[in-house]
Amino acid sequence: MSPRRHRARYRQTVTLAIRFALQLWWLNQTSFLYRPQRLQAKRSRLYTRQASLFRDFAIAQGGLIVKLGQFLSVRIDVLPKEYIDQLSALQDALPPVDATVIIALIESELGRPLDQLFADFDRQPLAAASLGQVHQATLPDGRPVAVKVLRPGVDDLIDVDLRSVHTVLRLLDRFTSLGRWLDLAVFGQDFEDTFRAELDYQLEGRNAESFQRNFLTSPAVDIPQVHWSHSSRRVLTLEFMDGIKINDLEGLDAAGVDRPAVARRLLELYLQMFLDDGFYHADPHPGNVFVRPDGIVQLIDFGQVGAIPEAMRHDFLDLVRAVLTTDGGAAVAALERLGFLGPGADRRRLEAALEPVFASLSADLGFLFQGSGMIGLQLPERSQRSGSHPEPDWDQLRQFIWSQPITLPGNITFLGKTFITLVSDCYKLDPALDLAEAVGPRVRSLAGGDSWRELVSRLAADGMELARAAVPTAKRLVSVARRLEVGDLEVNLSGAQLATLLQAGQRQNQRLIRALTAAVATLAGLGLALFGPHPWIGLVLGAVGGLGLLLMSLPRRRRG
Repeated sequence: MSPRRHRARYRQTVTLAIRFALQLWWLNQTSFLYRPQRLQAKRSRLYTRQASLFRDFAIAQGGLIVKLGQFLSVRIDVLPKEYIDQLSALQDALPPVDATVIIALIESELGRPLDQLFADFDRQPLAAASLGQVHQATLPDGRPVAVKVLRPGVDDLIDVDLRSVHTVLRLLDRFTSLGRWLDLAVFGQDFEDTFRAELDYQLEGRNAESFQRNFLTSPAVDIPQVHWSHSSRRVLTLEFMDGIKINDLEGLDAAGVDRPAVARRLLELYLQMFLDDGFYHADPHPGNVFVRPDGIVQLIDFGQVGAIPEAMRHDFLDLVRAVLTTDGGAAVAALERLGFLGPGADRRRLEAALEPVFASLSADLGFLFQGSGMIGLQLPERSQRSGSHPEPDWDQLRQFIWSQPITLPGNITFLGKTFITLVSDCYKLDPALDLAEAVGPRVRSLAGGDSWRELVSRLAADGMELARAAVPTAKRLVSVARRLEVGDLEVNLSGAQLATLLQAGQRQNQRLIRALTAAVATLAGLGLALFGPHPWIGLVLGAVGGLGLLLMSLPRRRRG
């Protein structure tokens, strides 16, 4: 792109933002001229018109503008519903780059002719997005792969669009009160770091292998293997995943997939990322999440990831626990540690204001997410939903929060976007999902708060999970060993990382052996007690085995 076109693109983007800001400012200045109902209708029409114009602008411009629109389309906590409705239809899809150009780029990046790299290469792309496009191919040994190629010239587009975003953020910080709610400088830098990382496919490949290590022994998720011999900074070759898109509800039903079970499985996977690993897949939209016919979740596209420091994970856990127990005081304390509350915040009034919100939250979560325009499902009106708690006064709460020094930390923004997208995915799969009930056991387990009844009820489930994990674990460890043998993994794993990987597998195998030994002891003991000549020996043996299973099911305390 020529410098002249760079300047034109920058000018058009900033001008559109200023135009929107002036329109909103003028409506606020003249609001006294209208009755409340007419003002609301006028504001709704303006939001719809602006969102439609931005959507068309993003489609025409491509590049990071499309990514920005997608990011905003799930911010039901920030944008009005009219914006959400329009931007939800914004797809990250552009006309594909000519296959001849893509093939030339692949050959240049990998240093070999295409026919030496692949036994077969489909010139028609599987997907063409704003930053890259994906082609299906077959390696010389017959393995099917997906080849992801960065669009030529996209680096320049990103540079121009990031300049535009930073300019708009500076204007918002100076001329609006948004800076009081959101650390715009931190948000802008986080936004830039996140999307620049998507331009480095080697980093994306390393991200994929990090998730493989984190979920090495999990039977619930499938992460594609990276073929480093066919990858570079601008080309990434991955194992081909042929599952069903998570939003293809008819396809999932036709394959006999248990959608509520998949919703819980996906939620559990992300709880592990958020609360255990501190490293999460930050873009779980339907194009990046698939489901196998056996219900196993497949995650792809690891360009957008996020990290959560351990101290922050503890604070988030405290916040979630406070919401589930409707403890306003604990919630305010957690919010303060997370950096949401500034000096001078009225903590007592905030605590009193939050408790009725928490009390109705489990019922409202489904209503909020499913009624946000992102899902398109019809739910009963609030007045038709029963509840023992009074409805919070939302207008009064909003006015109070606006009067308080509450700031949304910049590094929370992408975590919030990921969580909203995740919950939307889960409600698509299971409209009857009780989020509080689904999250509660995990939170109590991490906090060490399981009752003895919950521990006993988990014994059978834990044993089945260990048994199910045995075959996938062996398969993955064999895959790792084979890749080490052929040299695929050695350029990307340091000695410390490899030691961590092997230790994780060793710990899981030891846990599996202990569980099986305890189970055998329990069964043998019961058999001796019922049929042996010395029942007391069987009772002792069964008790020891049962105690072993019970101890293994106890929640492991988090290191703090």
